[in-house]
Amino acid sequence: MGAVSVDRVPSAVDVRGAATARERTWRLLVACARHAAGLTSAGEVRDAAMMVDDWADVERRASAHGLVPWLARALTPGDGASSEVHAPLIAAANASAGRTLAQVRRLGELVGALANVGVTALPYKGPVLSLQLYGDLALRQSVDLDLVVPFDAYDVARAALVRRDLPPRWAHSARQERTLFAWLGHAPFGTGDDFVELHWRFADRRFPFALDARDVLRRAQQVRVAGRMLPLMAADDLLAVLAMHAARHLFERLEWVSGVTRLLVAAPLEPAALMARAHALRARRTLAVSVHVAARLLDFPLDDAWRRALADDPAAEPLAERMVRELEAHEVRNVPWPEGAALVRRYAELVDSRMDRARVFVHAALDPTARDQEAVALPGVMAPLHRVIRPLRLAGRYLARAKADR
Repeated sequence: MGAVSVDRVPSAVDVRGAATARERTWRLLVACARHAAGLTSAGEVRDAAMMVDDWADVERRASAHGLVPWLARALTPGDGASSEVHAPLIAAANASAGRTLAQVRRLGELVGALANVGVTALPYKGPVLSLQLYGDLALRQSVDLDLVVPFDAYDVARAALVRRDLPPRWAHSARQERTLFAWLGHAPFGTGDDFVELHWRFADRRFPFALDARDVLRRAQQVRVAGRMLPLMAADDLLAVLAMHAARHLFERLEWVSGVTRLLVAAPLEPAALMARAHALRARRTLAVSVHVAARLLDFPLDDAWRRALADDPAAEPLAERMVRELEAHEVRNVPWPEGAALVRRYAELVDSRMDRARVFVHAALDPTARDQEAVALPGVMAPLHRVIRPLRLAGRYLARAKADR
C-alpha cells in the first residue's frame, strides 16, 4: 500500500526563516535603490547581495520595483564577469535594455507623427526620464510609452495614434473614453507590447494637481534623443510630478523613490524654492511626504534648509513614516495594501487643504471608471449614464455592507 501524502504545515521556524529571507532581499533592494538615488556605491549592493540565497525571488521582486538594470550593473564587476547565480538577472537586464532601444525608436516615430499634425508631445516617464535622472536611457524599466499633450490637442493626437495602427487598447469608443478615462487623465492605445498611454493631465482628477501641459512645454529644455529634439521637464516641475506619482501609488515601487531622491540630490534649486513651486501646483503635501520617505527609507540627509522648508507641514513626517511602515510590512510580511475606502482616505491625507480633501471624496464617489463599464456594459452612446450608475452602485454596496455588519 502506497504512502499517504499529507500536506505539511509550516513550523514556526519555517515561517521565521521565510520572513528572514524576505528581509534580506528587502535590504538588498533598498541598498540598490540607494545606489540608484546616488546616495551610495555599488559596494553596498554587493555586500547586501552576499546575504541573499533565493535569486529567483530577488529577480522577481527587483523587477516589480523597477531595479533590475541597477542591480545587474552593481553586481557586474568592471571586467564584465558575473556569478552564475546572477546570470538570469543579467539576462533580464539585457532584455530590458533591448526593449528600451526599441521604445526609443518608437518614441521618435510617434513624436514625429504628432508634430506632423501640429501637436507637440512631451515624453513622460520611460527611457527619456531615465536619461534625465540617470544620464542613461537603459536604467529604467518600462513596459509602455507615455506622451503628454495639451488638452485642446488631445483629439488630434488621438486620431494620429489610431492612424498609426495604435487603436484604443480596450476597444473603447471616443465617447466611452471621455467618460471612463476622464478621471485618470490618460487613455491607453495599442496592442501587445506596442502600448502607448496618451495623457492630457499628470495626475488623476482626485488630486488637484495644477500643472498644465502647455506650461510644462513652455518651461521645458530640449535634448537630442535618437536624432530628434525632445522636450524635458524643468527640474522643479519634474520633482513635483514624480513625488505626486510616487505618493499616489503609495511608494510601492522603489525606483520611484530613487527617482525622487536622485532629483533631490542633484536639483539646482533650494528646498524653499522647490516647496514653493509644489505649493503653487497644489502638491505641497505630496512633495513633503516624498522627501520624508526618501529620508526614512533611503537615508537621504535632511539638512537645515530642508528642515526649514518642511516645517510648515508637520503632518507630513508622521504620514511618511506610516507609509514606509506599510511598504515594509507589504514587502517583508506580505501585508495587503490599503484599498477601497481606506485608499480614498489615504488620498485625502495626501492633499493640501480641506477643500482638496472634499474633492478627493467627491470624485471617488462620482467619477466612473473602466471597472464600471466591466460591471455594467453600456454602448458608447450611453456611456455618460455611468455618471448616474456609479454613485448608485456605490451606495448599494455600502448599504449591503452596513446591513451585513449589524
